[in-house]
Amino acid sequence: MVTLAGVGIQEYGSVFSREKGKHCAIPSIPCPNTSCEGEILRGHGWCARMLVLWREIRRARCPRCGVTHAIVPEDQCACRDATLGAVERALDVGEAHPTAAARAAGQTGCDGVRRVERWFQGFDASFIQRLEGLLPPAAGTWLERVRQVVGPNAGALVRLRRWLWSTYRLFFGGPSGLWRDGRARNGARHDSTQIGSLTDGPGRGSPFVRGWG
Repeated sequence: MVTLAGVGIQEYGSVFSREKGKHCAIPSIPCPNTSCEGEILRGHGWCARMLVLWREIRRARCPRCGVTHAIVPEDQCACRDATLGAVERALDVGEAHPTAAARAAGQTGCDGVRRVERWFQGFDASFIQRLEGLLPPAAGTWLERVRQVVGPNAGALVRLRRWLWSTYRLFFGGPSGLWRDGRARNGARHDSTQIGSLTDGPGRGSPFVRGWG
C-alpha cells in the first residue's frame, strides 16, 4: 500500500476515476522497495472495496520488481471502514469510555460502539511497544509522544503515517498495524523485522480482504 500526500478520501475521486478508463494515469509514485532505486509505479487496474466514501481503489505495479500496491487515501485506515481522524478522536476520549469515544468519532448506535472497541483492541500491547520503539525517547502516552514528534494539532495520525514512511519505510495502517514497504508479511504480526497484522482471521494473507472493523 502507498499513499499520496494531500490526497484524502474527499480528493481521491478527482485524482483516480474509473470513468477515465483502466489506463487512468497515476501521479508519480516511486516503488517503496529501496532495491528498485525509485522506479516509478505504473497503473495496474482497480480493486473494488467498500470503504468510507468510495468503492474502488487504484492499483499500481512496479515494472522492476513486479510488486503491486493499492493506492490508499492518506487519511484512510487500512482494512477498516474508518479514517485516521475518526480513530484519533476516539483515542483522545479513551478506551475507558467507549460510548463517548464512539460519539467523538462519529460512530452511531451499538454497532458504532463495537466498532470503536475493535479499534482499541487493534492497538494491542505488542503493536504499541513496536511503535514506541520507533519514536524518540520522551515522557507520556504513545499518542502524546507521537504529537511531540509530528505536532499537537488534529491530524496527528496522518502525519505519523507520513513520518513513519519517510523515516522507516513503514506503512501505518491505523489499528491494523505497521507494514514494511506497505506490504503485510505472511506469518507476521507486529514483528520487529516483518511488521504486519493481517495474517489472522478471514482473508488471510491479503491486506484488503479482512473484514472491516
